[in-house]
Amino acid sequence: MFAGFRVSGQIRARHVDAPPERVDGVTARPMTPAEYSGWLALEKASYVGDIVRSGALSREEAERKSDEDFAALLPEGPATPDTALLVLEAAGEPIGTAWLRHGYLPGVTYGYALHIQEEHRGKGYGRAAMAVGERAVLAAGESALMFSVWGGNDVAMGLYTSAGYRILDEERSIDLP
Repeated sequence: MFAGFRVSGQIRARHVDAPPERVDGVTARPMTPAEYSGWLALEKASYVGDIVRSGALSREEAERKSDEDFAALLPEGPATPDTALLVLEAAGEPIGTAWLRHGYLPGVTYGYALHIQEEHRGKGYGRAAMAVGERAVLAAGESALMFSVWGGNDVAMGLYTSAGYRILDEERSIDLP
């Protein structure tokens, strides 16, 4: 019935009841204040690109939304309460970042962003990063990890499906004549 409609976004979640196995050599550490400004600029640009690619907003509208959302979600930058900004490393080298918000809902950590650097993709680090997030959920005393994924990100959607994340909500759209 909706075959002609493109997925513009999904909300996914998974119950976490036991620590996932660690991926050899992949660690996470808190982002330093010196790393934050570069991360913020890249994250905002990525967010704008995701919104535009999904077809949800124009570039100008997406940039305005990005500025507003980041100001609201990170009012104290890396010191924002209940926020974990992590740098993922393998063999001592940064390979990506993660942004988590504990207490998003009772018992739920929300993953705002997970990025593996382009040159490190295809090596299993995405799954390792999901495991880092799941361990952070348990360390915070929570039991579920939830996040959104923009339409057009088929690689991420495949990863999340294979890792057992279920679709809670999905938005679809179609261009009308």
